[in-house]
Amino acid sequence: FTAFSFLVVNNISVILGILKKLFLVIKPFVLGGVLAFILNIVVTKIENFLNKKLKITGPDTSVRITAIILSLLGLVTIIGFVAFLLIPELIRNIELLLENIPGLIQKAQDFVLDLLARYPEIQVEIAEMFNQASISSILSTLLNYIINGSIGFISSLVSGVVSFVTAIIFAIYVLSQKESLKSGAKKILYAYFKEDKIEKILNFGRLTNKTFTSFISGQCLEAIILGTIFFIVLMIFRFPYALLISVLITITALVPIFGAFLACAVGAILIAVNSPIQAVIFVGIFLIIQQIEENFIYPKVVGASVGLSPMWTLFAISVGGSLYGILGMLIGLPIASIGYVLLKENTDKRLKRKKIKEII
Repeated sequence: FTAFSFLVVNNISVILGILKKLFLVIKPFVLGGVLAFILNIVVTKIENFLNKKLKITGPDTSVRITAIILSLLGLVTIIGFVAFLLIPELIRNIELLLENIPGLIQKAQDFVLDLLARYPEIQVEIAEMFNQASISSILSTLLNYIINGSIGFISSLVSGVVSFVTAIIFAIYVLSQKESLKSGAKKILYAYFKEDKIEKILNFGRLTNKTFTSFISGQCLEAIILGTIFFIVLMIFRFPYALLISVLITITALVPIFGAFLACAVGAILIAVNSPIQAVIFVGIFLIIQQIEENFIYPKVVGASVGLSPMWTLFAISVGGSLYGILGMLIGLPIASIGYVLLKENTDKRLKRKKIKEII
């Protein structure tokens, strides 16, 4: 074991490189598994509804396929609705920005000339910089940067589209074969573990599934509440793009606490084209509502859905976000809830074993 540990430490960079390549290979399938887990919440509800209406007991292939198709159609409809609202407005604002570019360039030019007139030493520094590097080399470097950046962007875009399509296909396979996958996982457990350990693993799996399902449901409910509040407030104060900004906030709010700030930035830019003063007022209103949501609505709605108090909800999200960023914020709360339940169960068992019934 010591020799193995020494080998790992001395070749840690090689091992991390191999793990990184392995993750890039399985990334679409990990994304597909996550997508399947999220869609399964909707698929299960649709499937139960259809089974009840058609009076079908047990899994039915046609009902399962119908439920998967309806859930995917729902996802595509939401994406299409957001694109229908967002793209025309972005195009219109880009056109307005292009119309204003000559004036902005003139203002920037006047600002630079005024700055050089006030501080001649800056002009000397710029002249020395251009003497050290020829214009052709500067343009060549800039051109290479633009070309490499464009190639990298196109490559990333194509890779992202391929990964997303692969993830959707894999998610469909997982949803259509979830019973057989569950059965296969149980077979592996019974083949390699003792029976007393198997029940603990299965209970942990059930708890994890229940917690993450409740978290996703609570997160969606909280995002809808937040988007509705913003829509009402923006309509009352007669802000432009009230529906568009509210929809964006609803979608980005799926990332706990900080997700809505992205929609705030986009909304402020859209409003600023019409009225910079309204954009500043919008940011102020956003910060006020965000504080209310962060300290009262989110801990109450999402924390209650996973069985954590508001205090521990804020603690879990803050710690998770500090350690692992957006991913930490997404999984920090469910993991904290799972740990809380396991600790509570273990504590109750130990108290029962010591015959302690109540502690004040």
